[in-house]
Amino acid sequence: MSYLRDRSAMLPHAASSFSRRVAVLTAAFLLALTLPRARAAEADLAESISSQIRKVFNENRKAVVRVQASDALGVRLGSGFFIDPTGMIYTHAGVVLNAEDVTVSFNGNSLPAHVVTTDERSGIAILKTDCISSFIRIGNSENATIAMPVIAIGFPEDRDSSASFGMIAGRDRQHMGQYFSTTHIRANMAVSRGEGGAPVLNLNGEVIGILVARINDSGSCHILPIRAAEKIRQDMARYGELRHGWVGVEVEDAPEPVNGSTAKITALNPLANAAEQGLQSGDMVNAIGDTPVATSEDVIDASYFLTAGEAADVKITRDGQQMSIKVTPKLHPLTPAKPLHAEAPQQP
Repeated sequence: MSYLRDRSAMLPHAASSFSRRVAVLTAAFLLALTLPRARAAEADLAESISSQIRKVFNENRKAVVRVQASDALGVRLGSGFFIDPTGMIYTHAGVVLNAEDVTVSFNGNSLPAHVVTTDERSGIAILKTDCISSFIRIGNSENATIAMPVIAIGFPEDRDSSASFGMIAGRDRQHMGQYFSTTHIRANMAVSRGEGGAPVLNLNGEVIGILVARINDSGSCHILPIRAAEKIRQDMARYGELRHGWVGVEVEDAPEPVNGSTAKITALNPLANAAEQGLQSGDMVNAIGDTPVATSEDVIDASYFLTAGEAADVKITRDGQQMSIKVTPKLHPLTPAKPLHAEAPQQP
């Protein structure tokens, strides 16, 4: 009796131990089956991304040019790219600034280029060549989000065109305490000297920005959004000159938001005409043109897209009342006849 009772007491423990061994062996077997599949899936994903990068590079490399500019001090090299079939090119302003001679090379060709404009505030330049060209499609830089993969195609010094792959890391309004004229895209992507002015593309092969600066030796870079570059091109197409708008307001952040904005006007520059058109110190700014304003820094971004001489609606809150005031900006004082390129981190 006791023997049978002891055996009965042992049976559940033995069954439990056996079940655990079976479970472990089953898990190991399943892992052995699934691990190669997981590794194969990873390899397939890596090959898919690599294949798409090659596709974007091969489809667009013929629209990318090496820019060579010379003056009394020597030769400067950079990159650029065609933006329409008539030979219009975006590049870095620092490459062609005050150049006496500019040449672009692409697909075995070398052609002289005319400098249409250089722009201090954006740090880019527009060139024109007499040729029929392939070009890169313009994308939507507003859709560029953190962790989105991007590709730069440029000409490192003394090398053929090459592709750099990276990811968007964020958006910056300033670098080391110095504000940009508009928000820049920051990407974790290593670039080389000579690639300043290169197009930065999404995986659909659309340009979403222009490479304007390396960030020290961190393996990161700053990119001017293509929307900001297109503002320059539109000014030149419509007016034959740069028309950066200027409202002339000074703003700071109020302690509490009013209708979603803390941007408070503290002063109006007498050289601008905003006061005469209805803006007042103490107004809370909610939007400038089509751009919403939530903080004082948003005013910088919104003001960049104003055009001198073109009326824009400035939405404000005054004494608790929302209103819209139509303001016609004057020409921004930093729009000289011969602009310099924007101060920024190291030019690639």
